[in-house]
Amino acid sequence: MKRFHLWCAAALLPLLAACSFSLIPETDFTEPRTFDLASPVPIEGLPFILDVDSFSNECSGRYKMVFREKGNRIEIDQYNRWSMTPGAMVTKYLAARFAATAGNQNRTEKKVFELDGTVLNCELNKAEKQVDLMVHYFIIEHGNESFKITGTEGYGIPVEDTTAEAFADGMNLAAERLADKIVADLKEELRKRADEAKAAQEKK
Repeated sequence: MKRFHLWCAAALLPLLAACSFSLIPETDFTEPRTFDLASPVPIEGLPFILDVDSFSNECSGRYKMVFREKGNRIEIDQYNRWSMTPGAMVTKYLAARFAATAGNQNRTEKKVFELDGTVLNCELNKAEKQVDLMVHYFIIEHGNESFKITGTEGYGIPVEDTTAEAFADGMNLAAERLADKIVADLKEELRKRADEAKAAQEKK
């Protein structure tokens, strides 16, 4: 009789195991994905040297991607994230963009400037279907406290899809436009100051 009970128990074990597995609900697993800005082509031939300091970060989500729904509600994505904070990403991108000006040059032959700033906003607006990047920055000249440029730039880059891939592509384009705007601002300020100096000289 004892052997019969043992045989029944052994026969029932596979059935009980199958039942226990069937009672455990299946869970969907989404593997987190990480995105970064692409490496830019350095700007060649600038008449100055531009050093990039670390931009601070005031964005929601930090490493996680932020998607804005209608109105004031935002969604912080748990499965799509940046390789670093938006502030650090913008720093790295601009440093690479201006690397040709800050390389192993004779730093006494050109004016040297420092660029610093803060990333204020970095999100994909689902309702507007655009990537929003807002950055406050300032530029100062080495050894010249009177020279300072400040600006706040906001970019709304249209996207066809509200995906993480579209978000990363839009951020890349916004960072490129920011770099071009910084160069344009600095060139314009240098031109204006040169004109003022020339006019003052002619008055003498």
